[in-house]
Order: sequence, then C-alpha cells, then structure tokens
Amino acid sequence: MSEHRKLNGLDEYSTAIDEVIGLAEREISIFDFSLENLGFNSQQRFEKLQEFLRANPENRLRIVVHDAGYLEKRCPRMLTLLKLFSHGMEIRRTAPELLHVYDPFCLADSEHYARRFHFDDPRGLCARSDPHEGHGLKLRFMQLLDGSEEVLFGDTTGL
Repeated sequence: MSEHRKLNGLDEYSTAIDEVIGLAEREISIFDFSLENLGFNSQQRFEKLQEFLRANPENRLRIVVHDAGYLEKRCPRMLTLLKLFSHGMEIRRTAPELLHVYDPFCLADSEHYARRFHFDDPRGLCARSDPHEGHGLKLRFMQLLDGSEEVLFGDTTGL
C-alpha cells in the first residue's frame, strides 16, 4: 500500500532523500538543478550512498543535474564516491534544450521517491511503495538521461 506525505522545506526534502536512499535495493535516480544545499557533501549521505553501492555490484546510482559546478568544486565526497564506484555510478549534465525541466526528484527502484514541485519551491512530496507514480518518474528520468552528457568521471582512463 502506498504511503505519501507532504514535505514543507528543504530540510524535510533532504531528510526524505535519505529515506529514499535507505529504501533502495537496485537503483537510485536523482535529478536536480545542482544538488547544492541538499546534503550531498555530508558524511551521513556519503555513507548511505557508499553502503548502497557496496551492497551489490549491480546497484546503480545515476545523477542528472542542470549545473555540475557545485559537484565539481564543492562536493568532494560525491567525487570520491564516483572514483570508488565508477562502475555503478554516473553524473550527467542536461543539454540546453532540457533546461526547462524544473521539478527535482530522487527515485529508488521506480517506486519510492521524494520530489519537489519546482527548484524554487521547497514544498514537495515523499512516497513509499508508489509504483504507478514511480514509473512515471522513471520514464521522465530516462528522458533526462538520454538528453544529457557525462561530465564527471570516476577514472582517468584515456588521459
């Protein structure tokens, strides 16, 4: 049975992201403008994502952002994760024609998610066991993934 709750602010959204990450068994898909101010450089988030990626070599963490500057310059823990788990993680930046997409979300296994209605609006929704809406978010994420390019790399192959 699906469970939904309203989120009223960035702190609640960030906490919901941790909850969704904790529910993930196979894949985590994250879309945001830049991931700034959401706890992605915290030790706690680093450990949760590391635990997820270590649990199974088939687990996947995919991130799509409009702006990768924060990740490149001010998020060393995410870059460390990318180096440690380059086989199961990717960070991509959207193409200019997708800059109109404005509703960030974190999705686990196409059924658990935290989402906001707009980058500029801290309100949102957290859901557990909602495969119907989760499937829609998964399709949206795949479109974003297809319309993006990898910008950060975990290895130095070819350099």
